[in-house]
Amino acid sequence: MSPSNSNSLVRQTLVCRILRAAAVTLLSFVALAQDGDVAQIGSADVLRVGAHIACRCGSCKDTVACPMALQGCGFCNPARVRIAKMQQAGMTDKRIIDDFIKEYGPDIYRADPNNFFWVIPYSALGLGLLAIVFFLRQSFRPKAAQPDANAPAPETPIDPRYLAAAEKETSSLDQ
Repeated sequence: MSPSNSNSLVRQTLVCRILRAAAVTLLSFVALAQDGDVAQIGSADVLRVGAHIACRCGSCKDTVACPMALQGCGFCNPARVRIAKMQQAGMTDKRIIDDFIKEYGPDIYRADPNNFFWVIPYSALGLGLLAIVFFLRQSFRPKAAQPDANAPAPETPIDPRYLAAAEKETSSLDQ
């Protein structure tokens, strides 16, 4: 091998190593920058506002705080980034939500749950218990005494006029 070929090979190897190091450095900076964005769009402040914004991706019926954002949801991630930027600009939660409502319409807003949401399960439980008690009382209630088929019929007083008329009609039969 000639000395010029060996110098050329050393240069190529050196250039290759420098390019690899530069690529690794560039990729690590990109990764760090993305991790910062992911941490920011996953912050409690962004999720608090995102809980009031409905997801529009079409595959879920959740809010912008939905787990689809981790799989690259086409609506959640840009919405979270937008919410984070608006919060950095100093906008209030109400103003951010109003901005989304203005752009997407009133259907995008998700209100907080009602304070009386706990009433429904307990009232259903109470109604179920009442139904069970009613059924058990009906099942174990003593039955009314039924007349025995062999027992003689109770005697009821007969009107004396009818008794006299019956005696008169039947007296001619005995003769």
